[in-house]
Amino acid sequence: MKLISWVFVALLAIAVITLSVGNREAVSFSLFPLPFVMDIPLFILILLGGFIGVLLGAFRTWMANGKLRQKNRAQSQEILKLQGDLSRMTMEKASAPSPEQPALPEPKTPA
Repeated sequence: MKLISWVFVALLAIAVITLSVGNREAVSFSLFPLPFVMDIPLFILILLGGFIGVLLGAFRTWMANGKLRQKNRAQSQEILKLQGDLSRMTMEKASAPSPEQPALPEPKTPA
């Protein structure tokens, strides 16, 4: 599995390097309603857009899994409570004197 991860990272690095070398020309970047214009290399805009997309996707996934995290937290607390109850009952049983069990009656055999 680590090999697959390393191969994926290597291919991604090759793609980023190729993109960066091929798109070094400066382009004008402006935010239309604002008086903001900047000349920056095209590959920076592309990489920045991808990075912002990854961040927004991670945030959306984190928000979507909020109910599952809450349910998991509640179940973990319930498990801890039940484990505490079990250990308390086990200790009570071990420390309590055990009553003598009556002998079982002899089984009746048909004659």
